[in-house]
Amino acid sequence: GSWVRLPSSPLDQAIYVGGCVSQKHLVTGPFSELWRGVDSAVVIDGIGLNGNVYVDDPSVALTLVKSPEILSQVDDAEFAEFQRISESVFQSLVGELNRVHGIDHPERFWRIVCGAWFLQFTQVWYLRWRVASEVFREHGVLACRRIDIKWQELLPVTHDEASLLFATDIWNHVAYCDAFKFVSRSSHVETVVISPDRNQELSDYRTIINFGLPSQSAKSKLEAVLAKISPRPKIVLAGVVQSRAALVAMHLRLGVLPRLWRFSAKLTPQPVDARLRSQLDFSGDSAGGFVEFLSSSISRHLPTVYLEGFNDLLTQTFSENSLTKPPRAIFTNTLLHRSEQFKLWAATFV
Repeated sequence: GSWVRLPSSPLDQAIYVGGCVSQKHLVTGPFSELWRGVDSAVVIDGIGLNGNVYVDDPSVALTLVKSPEILSQVDDAEFAEFQRISESVFQSLVGELNRVHGIDHPERFWRIVCGAWFLQFTQVWYLRWRVASEVFREHGVLACRRIDIKWQELLPVTHDEASLLFATDIWNHVAYCDAFKFVSRSSHVETVVISPDRNQELSDYRTIINFGLPSQSAKSKLEAVLAKISPRPKIVLAGVVQSRAALVAMHLRLGVLPRLWRFSAKLTPQPVDARLRSQLDFSGDSAGGFVEFLSSSISRHLPTVYLEGFNDLLTQTFSENSLTKPPRAIFTNTLLHRSEQFKLWAATFV
């Protein structure tokens, strides 16, 4: 038969099968190099879109961990504590952004500019930490293979790109590796796996999605005409596609002619400044648990548009902006989440 020996040191669980010793591994993504040659594995969310377990080697003994079952245990008290922690770290981020940029904008400014990204990131980051904590509680320290993806390769340019990366297998693989290494407090759990194909796949994907930046497109004739006849509009449709019939209907209902308005995609990805990021100081938020995990991770995940690319964002936003006076009303859909230029403009003028 086979039996399991609990670990006596912060190393991997050892399983004795037929007189041989093998390590129990944590698998955090549907990549075969993570379980190749492994005898036993704990797999987080191991069911693929086809309904089958993606670890397709029948010789691997599997224990499946379903994150929805773990996350369903989060109650109101735990959620309130999460909100308290995330707000505390956000206040620290506001102070650091003001410091590195040499400005003194109020909290409201930064909440409009990067608050949507921060809220989404902290929620996703908390869920990965919560699942990793439960895996560690149930299974102890496990071996964990990590594909050799540098944090710079996963660093988003914009909030929009961050949202797209959060949904990828490779981002979640790295996130779970980070979370499990943190909760296990062991430097021995991780084995780096070189996989050039994964690096290339990630690079190709980021190119396809254009780093979360909208595609460059010329303004329509209708937009150009409306800009000329209504240079200081009272009503603005920002990033909203409307037919001429809809514009006429709005004109009749509102009593004024709406102005179509959008920002063109002039932003470009800026080089990552690792030294600058290492100087971001969240030492006041290092009391262990999730607050430490979150505060120690911000510098590796903050989109470059808010740090290295912030001056470019300022220049491009206001060099093309023809609305120097805020309109009476702005109709939009997702720009307050997706357009970095619109968020900066709104934080400045609204």
